[in-house]
Amino acid sequence: MVSVAVVLLMVSLLSAVAGCTSPSLSGQAPDQPPSAASSAAPGRAEALFVVDCLLPGQVRKLGQMTFLTARRPIKTSAQDCEIRGGEYVAYDRADYRTSLNVWLPQAQAGDKEAQTYVGEIYEKGLGVPPDYAVAAAWYRKAAAQGHSRAQINLGFFYEKGLGVEKDPLQALSWYRQASGLQEAMVLDTSSNRWSDTGTSTQKELQELKQEVEQHKAESAALRQQLERMQQQLGQTQQQLERRQQAADTERQQLEQARQEFEHRKQLAPATGRDDTEVQRLAGQLQQREAELARRQQEVAQLQQEKTQLEEETARHRKRLSEFAQQSQPVALAGPTIEVVDPPIVTGSRGLSVLQVSSGVMGQQRDIVGKVTAPAGVLTFTVNDRPEQLDDRGLFRVPIMVWGPAVPVKVVVVDRQGKSANVELQLTVNTPTPPAGQALKKTPGIPFGTYHALVIGNNIYTHWPSLNTPEQDARDVAAVLSRKYGFKTKVLLNATRFDLLQALNDFRKTLTDNDNLLVYYAGHGHFERQIQRGYWVPVDSSTDSDVNWIPTFAITDVLSAMSAKHVLIVADSCYSGALTRSALAKLEAGMSNEEREHWLKSTAEKRSRTVLSSGGLEPVLDSGGGNHSVFAKAFLDVLASNTEILDGQRLGLEVAARVSYAASNAQVEQDPQYAPIRYAGHEAGDFLFVPTVIQ
Repeated sequence: MVSVAVVLLMVSLLSAVAGCTSPSLSGQAPDQPPSAASSAAPGRAEALFVVDCLLPGQVRKLGQMTFLTARRPIKTSAQDCEIRGGEYVAYDRADYRTSLNVWLPQAQAGDKEAQTYVGEIYEKGLGVPPDYAVAAAWYRKAAAQGHSRAQINLGFFYEKGLGVEKDPLQALSWYRQASGLQEAMVLDTSSNRWSDTGTSTQKELQELKQEVEQHKAESAALRQQLERMQQQLGQTQQQLERRQQAADTERQQLEQARQEFEHRKQLAPATGRDDTEVQRLAGQLQQREAELARRQQEVAQLQQEKTQLEEETARHRKRLSEFAQQSQPVALAGPTIEVVDPPIVTGSRGLSVLQVSSGVMGQQRDIVGKVTAPAGVLTFTVNDRPEQLDDRGLFRVPIMVWGPAVPVKVVVVDRQGKSANVELQLTVNTPTPPAGQALKKTPGIPFGTYHALVIGNNIYTHWPSLNTPEQDARDVAAVLSRKYGFKTKVLLNATRFDLLQALNDFRKTLTDNDNLLVYYAGHGHFERQIQRGYWVPVDSSTDSDVNWIPTFAITDVLSAMSAKHVLIVADSCYSGALTRSALAKLEAGMSNEEREHWLKSTAEKRSRTVLSSGGLEPVLDSGGGNHSVFAKAFLDVLASNTEILDGQRLGLEVAARVSYAASNAQVEQDPQYAPIRYAGHEAGDFLFVPTVIQ
């Protein structure tokens, strides 16, 4: 029988999910007004959206000559554009023609940044259906000039088959050119199982596997046909040689008969014999000539047949060669193993030490974790014993704690033959590392200054209130500030204007030596008909999207920012509408030199990434004590980390913890981490650099 406590927990969690759906279905909103939130007229906020601005030319003087320079396009806020005397069209009324008028002249003049923007205009459509073929052509022009953003976009087109023939190898090639890292770039099909193009990555992976199997079947059939043709060609060659020999023999006999006939013909008048013999020989000569002509015709036919077989054999060989090239293995990411519980106390490459509560000696302790394998799992073992994974790759394996230090080895092998292993050591009463120990920094890598905008929206005017965002925001800001040295700005119960104003301030002040993390906890919404996601400020209505903030508007702000690395952490419903794929991987087992090279390349490349709490489905607002499930996992990973932590690793560890916690509530929630589309991602990644080891 299920206990009353468990039932109450399930009801609480399911209520939290319901509280994150459409407000019209979730009861009435609270009567109390939002604290720390003032209503702002929509027009004030409109001026903070990023637009394509065409600045006027500048008056310059050269010697005695005064001239006006050409107009210059930039991306800036509508407010900035007006102040600087520029020309723009309001973001929500822009179409591809007005945007093209701003960027096309410079693109045609060969400016690689303008060419990329033109490609994105055609890709987005902006009032007309997207023209992926034209977009790909512009991306190719900019990519050929070494523009990383265009190379990423072109790689995405080849990965998805947009405007070009789908080609994973070409996609990988462009991603690698953009990153400057070869082995670190793979096609990670597990990092984004949903996508804003409406096709799940799991389905794409299955289609890719089916395509490979079809290629194999066609290749085998072609090989059999080629073998049959080669046998037929050999037989035809032998038959041709026999017929040729017969024709040569017939030609010799004909020549002899012709000579005999001429000889008899000359002797007949001299001997006075009857010419009957001569006529008989003439008849034989005609027969021989006819036979020779027939044999020559057979030889010609066989020669023609041989030529056709040779041409067909060459075509089959060429087709087989093409299949061999197409069937080269696509570089999918290898498997990974994330341990969720027990918590990691210390860790180093190859060995992690896990803390176990005291008093468990002689009892079993569950090891809980998650396996991610884009190519599929072939085998999964714990201490050389096969174990089971659920549909989401989660595992729970009991281990007997028979002594003060119990070794545990977890190994997974995928269907590509790639493997991953984690060696653990269960210990009893293992002390935590001393606080205040200085972190050994990687020399020579300028990580820059770190900033954070942390938003927690609890109390809504018209939408149902949420339980945890304010506390989530306070604690996120605290761990970022104390452990990682972030300069934080916290917004609680923010209006539309508050949020846009803060983003715009960062856009104007941050430089390419800065990093920005934006954490948002609050309501979100996704319009499936137009495939558009929104963040919902506290002054938003339920029946009008006037005060909702579309995620593409946030993307435009990020694109116009000079900051080197920007990470959006979104704990809201439908927040995953921002993501796309292509990231450089920090592989396990790298040498110190390889790791330093990876870190340096990653730090130098511009990045725009998002860690969302789920895909396109509602997410849990509670279930993590005083925090949402997602916020608790995010805080736990940051608090326990002792090394330079890249965004992908953060995403994997958070996803493992959230998936496990959500599965206990019989709710599917799968956090996603990927680059943000149209925001200017250039193959870098966000790096968390602790100031001290906690």
